[in-house]
Amino acid sequence: MRLEIRHWQLLDAIGKYGSLGAAANVLGVTQPAMSHRLAEAERRLGGAIFERDGRKLKPTPAGQALIQTASSVLPELSRAEDEFERTAANASHLVRVGMAQYSAYHWVPGFLKSLAFCREKVQIDFVAAATREAEVTLITGKTDIIISPARSENPLLDCKPLIRDELVLITHPEHALASKPWIEAQDLVDEDYLTYSLDALPGFEYERFIRPSGIRIPHIQMVEMTDAIVEMIAVDLGVSILSRWALKRSIKQALVAAVSVTKHGLPLTWYIISRKQDGKNEAIKTTAESLQQWFLVNESS
Repeated sequence: MRLEIRHWQLLDAIGKYGSLGAAANVLGVTQPAMSHRLAEAERRLGGAIFERDGRKLKPTPAGQALIQTASSVLPELSRAEDEFERTAANASHLVRVGMAQYSAYHWVPGFLKSLAFCREKVQIDFVAAATREAEVTLITGKTDIIISPARSENPLLDCKPLIRDELVLITHPEHALASKPWIEAQDLVDEDYLTYSLDALPGFEYERFIRPSGIRIPHIQMVEMTDAIVEMIAVDLGVSILSRWALKRSIKQALVAAVSVTKHGLPLTWYIISRKQDGKNEAIKTTAESLQQWFLVNESS
């Protein structure tokens, strides 16, 4: 290898913060030292990694590829060090759990209290970054277990049903649609519709409910976080179709109202997903089994 870890750290920091000064502050070195380190990296590689754009540094096409590699590899190296330290100190094995698409963690306290295995041997962390790219975080090792409302077809991943749920219309409690026993797609035509993804996700409301109706919703606003969507609906700034289970607490507290989608409802299944290669990893296996058992007892409809 031509570059050392300190060079990769430099590339990652400049890529994130855009300037030598900001990168130097983050890494705790002087700006002249950072400038020297960058020049050394470019000399070792035989080409420019960045171009000047005013006071900013803009990566060249080849430099951008290096930055993407740095941002992917450095967290993995850090995790490997953490795992080694835990093992060397006879500490707990770390299992990282993420929620796909929803920031729904209302179940976490109850689950953690129920754990039958020794917490000194298994530590569970929850990874917020999994919300947007759940399967990617599993494959790259940033998470070990994902709870997702979408089934995975990736042959590298093990996907098992967890709980049954349903997609429901979420409205302000005093919204005109809140008093209906159920809605049809036509009811959404004049509404400000909020969505966390403009993609037609397989198995979700657009594919199963909106598109088959043939209607067009003219007022659609994308809000990437479901938490933010709920906050907007709570002050009557729109409606959305979301998971009843994920919004259980907001619905129970009457911050929002839930209305069935069609007379027969729109069923949704949540899955627990892990890497097949971790099938013999006792910490991950035990955590996944404990999650399945807890959800079966406490969250199944």
